[in-house]
Amino acid sequence: MAQIEMVIDSVRQSPVNHQWVVILKKKLAERYLPVYIGLSQANTIKGELLDVSPSKTLAVNSGVKAVKLDKFENNVFSAKLVLAALGKSHEVDCPPAEALAIAVRTKVSIFTDGEILNKAGISVCA
Repeated sequence: MAQIEMVIDSVRQSPVNHQWVVILKKKLAERYLPVYIGLSQANTIKGELLDVSPSKTLAVNSGVKAVKLDKFENNVFSAKLVLAALGKSHEVDCPPAEALAIAVRTKVSIFTDGEILNKAGISVCA
């Protein structure tokens, strides 16, 4: 299925269940994908978005080309980092919250597919 580019719209606490959630927005459309995360991951991602996180240089950061939310089963996302090494592309499993933080830190695109967006996404009518 075709990959759909997403951008981070916001990081907020749900007023319903008080859980932290990253709201991903389909680029150039009003479709949203909520990804629930823990408090520490929310603080990390918010810090990265505001550029106030301490500089964390991970060896993986330099080779990251993209992040993919590749599965949604039992209301749980799975993610992969797309890495480039030795002229080849490799995909490595990564917890979704960490993958999103790495995407912000390295300024790479976040992708998912239409099936996941249809299952877990939200449309907002104007």
